[in-house]
Amino acid sequence: MSRPYFRDWRNMQFHKGKTFLAPPRLFKADLSLYFPNLHGTTIAKDSDAPSKITDTTPILEGRASVVTVFSSMWAERQAQSFTSAAANPALHELLRSSAGRAQLVQVNVEEDALKAWLIRLFVGSLRRRVGKENWGRYFLVRKGITDEIRESIGVLNSKVGYTYLVDHNCRIRWAGSGDAEPDEREGLVKGVQRVLDEMAKEGVSETYVRKPATTK
Repeated sequence: MSRPYFRDWRNMQFHKGKTFLAPPRLFKADLSLYFPNLHGTTIAKDSDAPSKITDTTPILEGRASVVTVFSSMWAERQAQSFTSAAANPALHELLRSSAGRAQLVQVNVEEDALKAWLIRLFVGSLRRRVGKENWGRYFLVRKGITDEIRESIGVLNSKVGYTYLVDHNCRIRWAGSGDAEPDEREGLVKGVQRVLDEMAKEGVSETYVRKPATTK
C-alpha cells in the first residue's frame, strides 16, 4: 500500500464525506505501511490520570486489529457502520471465536482541550457505552497526529470516520472511510479472517497475545 492509493480519491465527491473506497482485497504485506504509534490515555479505570500516556503499538502487536479513528460523534457512527455488532454481526462473531487473536481498537482523536475535558468528565457514561471488555482498547488521543501521519494513512477529512485492518506486525492491510457499503463490511470480515490465517501459518498463537490495560 502507498500514499497514492488514498490521494487518488482526494478530489472525488462521495456521499457523506467518504474519501476513498475500501480495497476489494488486502494490501500486500510487504508493501503495506505501518500504522503509526499513537499516544493517548485509555478509559480503563487505572488510566484516569491524564498524565498516564499509553502507546497503541503494544496493544496492536501480535493481533489482527480492526482500528477505528474518529473525532466526532458523526464520524464515530460512520466507523460503527463498519464495526458495530448491529451493522456487522459477522465481524463480532469472528472476533469472539478468535481466542483473543483478533480485536477491535477505537481511537478518539480530540485536539480541542475543552472537548477533551468534557469526554473525561463523562467518562463513566462512555465506559458503560463501550463495555468493560473494551476499556483498555479505547484510546483518547489529544495530539501527535501530524499532517504527515494523516496523509500517510488517508485521514484526509477530520470530520469523517476511518476504519483500518492492522495485522499482527502493525501493518495496515485494509482501510475504509465514511459510511460502509455492504461489500465493504463483507470485505473487512474476509480480511480479518485472512490475517488470522496468516498468523496461524506463521505460528502466531494466542500465547503471544498481550491483554490490554486492566479494568477495575
